[in-house]
Amino acid sequence: MKGKKGTRGEGRYAANIRFTIRLTPQEKMRLDEQADIAGLSVSEYMRRRFFGGTIAAYTDLRTVGELRRIGGLLKHNFATLRQANVPPGILEQQEDTLRKLVWMIQKIGLALHDRQKNQEQKN
Repeated sequence: MKGKKGTRGEGRYAANIRFTIRLTPQEKMRLDEQADIAGLSVSEYMRRRFFGGTIAAYTDLRTVGELRRIGGLLKHNFATLRQANVPPGILEQQEDTLRKLVWMIQKIGLALHDRQKNQEQKN
């Protein structure tokens, strides 16, 4: 099913009906920021929020690079703590933090891969 003439998209989200809500300037700014963080238009962001779709924060390769840099610093810090013979509890906390960081890098990498795949399919 295609939208009416002059609308973009097709299928379920062939937007051809306008809906208006009133917001304060602060609410509008917050809505714009959240849609931008998610990498979506405000309309798509609102549809997903209202109808229960998924919204993931948009990120890029620079973010992954920065997380890897932080991971490298943590590994260096971990080695320094070992040499200083710190209590095992501190080493366990450091190891847990490093494990969580690696997990997050992998999760973001998969999300970037999926996003890129979806973009290629749209084009």
